[in-house]
Amino acid sequence: MLQGNQRKTFEAFYEAVHDNAIIDQKTTLLLHLAAAMALGCSPCMEYYLGQTEKEGVTAEEIGAVQAVVMAVSAGRVNAQLREVERRLKGERKSCD
Repeated sequence: MLQGNQRKTFEAFYEAVHDNAIIDQKTTLLLHLAAAMALGCSPCMEYYLGQTEKEGVTAEEIGAVQAVVMAVSAGRVNAQLREVERRLKGERKSCD
């Protein structure tokens, strides 16, 4: 657990990110939810989903966020597989 100054510094950072003057609150909440989904943080997803009604987030918007996270995740897996295949091909050629 963070103690003293570290905890205060983290809390100040989190609040600065959450209450920024650049992105509106609804979009910020959707970004938090997307990050929680991408990281697989169930407690975070539960918290942010609980906040969506207060910000007027619709089920359709949550679904759109979910679809984006799923697409990026699938793209990551696809890119990783292609990279491993390239490395294996390179290793095979160097052994010939």
